[in-house]
Amino acid sequence: MTENKLLEMINLYFDGELEKSKEVNLFTLLASDQTARDYFKQLSVIRNAVDNDTEDFPAELEERILRSVGSKAVAKTGMFSNIKIFSAISYAAALILLFLSGYLFFKVSNYQERVDSLSEQMIIQSKTIQMLYNSLPGIEVRATFDNEIIIKPNS
Repeated sequence: MTENKLLEMINLYFDGELEKSKEVNLFTLLASDQTARDYFKQLSVIRNAVDNDTEDFPAELEERILRSVGSKAVAKTGMFSNIKIFSAISYAAALILLFLSGYLFFKVSNYQERVDSLSEQMIIQSKTIQMLYNSLPGIEVRATFDNEIIIKPNS
C-alpha cells in the first residue's frame, strides 16, 4: 500500500470516519512502517491536546453574545442607517443628473437648430453673392509706364 493511502487511512481514523473492518488493517500496516507510526503519534498528541484543552463556557457568556448580536441587528435596521442614507443620496444624485442631462439635451438641440438655419442662410447669401459677381461686366486692366492704371469695361 502506498504511503499516501496509509496517511489517508490515519487521517480518517482520527476523524472517526474509518470503517471498523479497516482499523485492523491500519494497525497491521502501522506495525511495519516507522514513518506512519511517527505520523500517527503526532496526530495522537494533537488530538489529546485539543481534547484536554476544551473548557466549558459559562451560560451567561452565550446570552451576552446573543444579546449583543441582536442589538447590533436592530441598530443596522434603523430608519437612518448609513447604508440607507447613502442609497438615498445616490438615488437623489442620479435623478438630478438625469433631469440635468435632459435639460442640456434640449438646449443643445435648440442650438443645433439655430446653427442649421444660419448655415442655410449662409448658403443662400453665398449663392446670391456668386450670382451678383457673375452679373458684373468683365474688366480689362492695362498698366502704363507712368504708373497710371486705366480700367475699362469690355462691352
